[in-house]
Amino acid sequence: MVVEIKMPNLSQTTDVVKLLKWLVKVGDKVKKGDAICEVETDKVNVEVESFADGQIIKLFGDQGKEIRNGTVIAILGEKGETREIASKPEKPVHGRDTGSKIKGRDEDTRNTQSLLIESRVTKLVQRLAEKNNIDLAEITGSGPRGTIVKKDLEDYTNRSQKKETTNIEYWELTPNQQVISANLSKSKSSIPHYYLKSEVLIDNLLIKRNASERGKKLSMYAYLIFYSAKALVKFPKLNGYFKDNRVYKNNQINIGFAVASGDELYVPIVKDANKKSLEELNREVKILVSKAQEKKLGPANISGGTFTISNLGIYPVNEFFGVINYPQAALLGIGNIRKILQVKEDNSLAVKKIFNITGSFDHRIANGSQAALFLTEIKKLLEEVK
Repeated sequence: MVVEIKMPNLSQTTDVVKLLKWLVKVGDKVKKGDAICEVETDKVNVEVESFADGQIIKLFGDQGKEIRNGTVIAILGEKGETREIASKPEKPVHGRDTGSKIKGRDEDTRNTQSLLIESRVTKLVQRLAEKNNIDLAEITGSGPRGTIVKKDLEDYTNRSQKKETTNIEYWELTPNQQVISANLSKSKSSIPHYYLKSEVLIDNLLIKRNASERGKKLSMYAYLIFYSAKALVKFPKLNGYFKDNRVYKNNQINIGFAVASGDELYVPIVKDANKKSLEELNREVKILVSKAQEKKLGPANISGGTFTISNLGIYPVNEFFGVINYPQAALLGIGNIRKILQVKEDNSLAVKKIFNITGSFDHRIANGSQAALFLTEIKKLLEEVK
């Protein structure tokens, strides 16, 4: 009995994923729940599992190329059933080659893909493609059921000619970068941002942090999340969101924190941050940072955020004003630690360590006075650490 394994819907924002690597090969036997491939969605890397037992007799899709949801990616069955499915038309595998190459690709799979392409082109298109030496596998059809029409050939030729005549370098956005781009563009265009800044004396915080046992120093993000959660309890509007001329309160305080990994940016979420101790937050932050760097954050790790913190303290950046993570009400930015001369009441001087905190706020949710009180509360909590 032939069983088709189709690409499931793995994201709420896109119907296309990139195939990173096959975890099985033709001839392997798999059981229900076994991973058959790893794909990249718009946010995370996910393993696709088989929903049935059987033997792999066909694999469809090249590593490094994009695949649309609902496309058949593998067929389970018996060896004798291979010929039965070889000419069966399926949804085409769309997308461009992003650089990955397959060594030793199965010849039978290549023949099957050729049949799939032939099943979605007209004779006219096929003649034109042969005449102009065009590889139909590089073209996404715009006709019914993915059929490649004459206009698709013309568009492909025009794009190719432009690529040949330009010397401009460019970088394609990854699925994760595309989502961030869309989210921040929507935020900046629809949320009326304004910004506030304050200096925080952090000598007490650093003394406490450095007094931790060796090897157990708490992450700065743990402190920032801990005290931000306390401030949000006191100012619940800034843990809410705006919709239909109303400000809605989120029942949970779920704080996201920005983590850069190469060119990628991730915002893992600490759920119920106000209900956790510093030590609990520290452990969770370290786990989430590790997952982000290894690109192993799951959907549960990056969804449901109600407030965001971005810390650029490891760079020579005194301050910055971030874009609010839509549809949240505010974002807290942290600058680098530096020394200043403080003039005391008796006019004597003292060397102190500070960093700047900046707040980006949605004016529909909190006016300047309310936001100033919120930022002052965070400043007070950070400065009074004992």
